Amino acid sequence: MKYIVLKTSRGERPVLFPSEFSHRDLADLFAPAPIAAAGFVHEGADGISCGGESAGLRIGSRGSLDAALIRAALGED
Repeated sequence: MKYIVLKTSRGERPVLFPSEFSHRDLADLFAPAPIAAAGFVHEGADGISCGGESAGLRIGSRGSLDAALIRAALGED
């Protein structure tokens, strides 16, 4: 699964979406909101983790910071 983190007037908000879509496609849907981070999210035995980067957006994951935002959005924190 992929994600982007939007910078909004209410703080940073993660958006998760299927790998079939590009990071650029989703970023364009939310334009002109700036993108703080983008990458891939995985759920494993240790919980949610984030990594990688978006070549199309030329922005990467912030790892544990993004994972914490996603956990909070899912109500896991």
